[in-house]
Amino acid sequence: MKRYFSSLVMSLPLLGIAVLAPISLSQAQSTPAFEDSSIDSVNKLPDFNDGDEIEIGEDRNDRMTINVNIPHNDNSQRDKSPYKFIIDTAAQRTILSNELADNLEFDLEKELKITTLSGTKPIRTVYVPELTLGQQDNIGLIAPTFRRSALGADGILGLDSLQGQRILFDFKAEKISIAKQGEKLGRNNGREIVVRARRRDGQLIFTNATMDGFKVNVIIDTGSDSSIGNLALKRKLRLRDKNLLNIDLLDVRGQKVPALYGVTDDLRIGRARISSLPVAFADIAPFEVLNINNKPSIFLGMDALRTFDRIAIDFEDRRIYFLLPENTQNFSSTPTRSVQID
Repeated sequence: MKRYFSSLVMSLPLLGIAVLAPISLSQAQSTPAFEDSSIDSVNKLPDFNDGDEIEIGEDRNDRMTINVNIPHNDNSQRDKSPYKFIIDTAAQRTILSNELADNLEFDLEKELKITTLSGTKPIRTVYVPELTLGQQDNIGLIAPTFRRSALGADGILGLDSLQGQRILFDFKAEKISIAKQGEKLGRNNGREIVVRARRRDGQLIFTNATMDGFKVNVIIDTGSDSSIGNLALKRKLRLRDKNLLNIDLLDVRGQKVPALYGVTDDLRIGRARISSLPVAFADIAPFEVLNINNKPSIFLGMDALRTFDRIAIDFEDRRIYFLLPENTQNFSSTPTRSVQID
């Protein structure tokens, strides 16, 4: 069975992942729950009311897109901004479509080695003099380029455009808010869960996570509609191949990578819990580049993240904030200490 799935792009030596062209997975629903809602007073969901609010758009694959302003390389040319970009918290570099880079007449830079699902290839890059996201300016970016049909948008915002910022994904309000460091955090209403990440080559990896009771590395991936785990994770879960679905992962260069697809249980990141999660299993190249291919690991996609009301990522403090749905109740006094959200 062939399925078009998330295509990963990673630039070297600055590691990062941009997830492209995802499909909708409908075999299972991700459902959140939690064990204990008690949070320290300093660990509160950021309140970005004073930040830049940007309406969320949705492309054909139901990914988030936001408006980005980029001036033409020739100031005499008409500026047709804003352009639609996908925010990708797993991508190290910002990426432009070939069509946008050509239309804006950006200067070519040296080719850069890019790792996709199937391996590493040299890719052309362009110099982006200025890129504005909300009220935040990014000056002098070197961006790889791919076909717009592969990206599904005019471009992808990677960590080089997001570092030093706090980003709030408000799924209920359908808005993204971006705030500068130092803005105060919001009130703690008992539904926030805060998790601290480790930084590896600029990438945030959550190591205080478990799946089915054993440790797993988790990378939050807002650019992917779905989740991809490595074969070390599949082995740890003791999943049998005959019980999984054979699919093909298609990367941005059109190369196919075989994978096995199934449903996993009980993913916990700190006190946040996802009781049921569909995952594609494959030893894709990005796991090896991040040096986690032999450790149970997963790129956690938007299908899982959308089960929360909001998530906020603070790149400077290496924290992620999960806001549980309003109908979630704290059963910490009961023997089960958890509740599943249907």
